[in-house]
Amino acid sequence: MKSMRILLPLLIFLFSLQFCFADDIEDSTTVTESEKTIRLISPIGTMVRSTFVPGWGQIHSRNYFRASLILLGIGSSAVGAYFAHQAFASEYNNYVLTASFEPDDSFTVFESYDKANQKYKLKMFFIYAGVGMWAYSIIDSYVSANFYNANSHVNSIQEDAQQIENLGLQVGITPSRLYLGVVKTF
Repeated sequence: MKSMRILLPLLIFLFSLQFCFADDIEDSTTVTESEKTIRLISPIGTMVRSTFVPGWGQIHSRNYFRASLILLGIGSSAVGAYFAHQAFASEYNNYVLTASFEPDDSFTVFESYDKANQKYKLKMFFIYAGVGMWAYSIIDSYVSANFYNANSHVNSIQEDAQQIENLGLQVGITPSRLYLGVVKTF
């Protein structure tokens, strides 16, 4: 429950920051055409965002589902690491007490050590999983920004092609000739 008190304000902060400053982002490139504006996103800027806060780069490149999965995964890893650390600390204290009060009983000491070691390995698993998800977030934000830019360009080209079709222009190419014609049906 304690982690939710930290995670919820962080999520609210990220979403409010993204939507409040969406027009003032300096690393986005704007290509102006006669009637429309294409907003391109800097892949390096999204990587920097995800480096500081995992998922922020995905939010910036409008990939909200992946951002929520990354935040959920890293948050779950952090909570798991916290509880595994608490269990490890308890088992380690039991191991120290067992080793100091019963030094001759090696089976009990080794059994206590194994329990503490298992909790330690579990804690390290959660930590490494969180770090791995963070690294994935950085790489994925770069790729997501490039896909977003490519889709923006494709949509722009499709809109231009649709406008050309509406004009009635016909463009064709064969191995021996290139032709441009005006076609109007009445």
